[in-house]
Amino acid sequence: MSNTPESVLVGSLQKFSVEDGPGIRTTIFMKGCPLRCKWCHNPELIDPQQQLIKSPNNCIGCGYCVKVCPRGAVTMIAEKGVVIDREKCDVCLACANECYAQALRPVAKLMTIDEILCIAEQDKGFYDNTEGGITVSGGEILMHAEIVSQLIDEAGKRGINVCIDTSGFGDSQALMEMARKENVTNILYDMKSIDDEIHSAYTGVSNHLIIENLKMLAADISIVDKLIMRMPLIKGVNDSDAIIKRTGELYREIGVKRVNLLPYHSLGISKKRNVGGMQEEFEQPTEERLTEIESYFKNEINLKVEILGRV
Repeated sequence: MSNTPESVLVGSLQKFSVEDGPGIRTTIFMKGCPLRCKWCHNPELIDPQQQLIKSPNNCIGCGYCVKVCPRGAVTMIAEKGVVIDREKCDVCLACANECYAQALRPVAKLMTIDEILCIAEQDKGFYDNTEGGITVSGGEILMHAEIVSQLIDEAGKRGINVCIDTSGFGDSQALMEMARKENVTNILYDMKSIDDEIHSAYTGVSNHLIIENLKMLAADISIVDKLIMRMPLIKGVNDSDAIIKRTGELYREIGVKRVNLLPYHSLGISKKRNVGGMQEEFEQPTEERLTEIESYFKNEINLKVEILGRV
């Protein structure tokens, strides 16, 4: 099961989001990302193909998943519960279809634009009363540029505003076309690290295209005020004085006005394990360091700063 021009794999639709743009929002998480951030909090959305994920606490030990697996990839071990041999598993989802407790389930659902918006539209009253809307996130939306563009247009026809959440690593023209759409009110733009060596080491890709696309957006007077920079902060990786000051200087140079600081959290570790793999654990900066970074952006660069996602 994979994306088509008419549909896209959606990991989840999260209602009543309050940290993915203004007001009350429904955030749409699309599957597939070209980055491999070592601290990713949605690692199950990196692979663009369908995957099988475990929820071990849901397992009731019925054993139906073992019986129906055509490849013998599922076993039951007393101490560990359900164990999946990922090399044997071909993601046929026979086990998930028989798992009444949802201890095994597909990561994503293939959805059309209409199916997505029919769910999002249920909360239109909340959007209208709070200046909210939908936020299209990932994964990385630029991997699905055509369908995301259509989704934005159709949302506009239904009177729904949109935020787009992007790493900026993708087609520049497609990004510009999305950003210019009238009902796109904000662009949540990730800045993992301004230092290219660190960026490459921890995300698997260079930041050159990301920074060029950011400068492109900021140079357009109709877009620059839509930009909200989003900065994950990982202790000892991207929170040094040198990196923060270089970042601030770039923001001042291009006219960015808002930044969200996102302290590291470890919620991706269990997700990565349950989808088959291991994720390194990091630390978030101390409260004192977060306050220093907040103060720098606010007082020296004159930005509106919010610290989000504290766990």
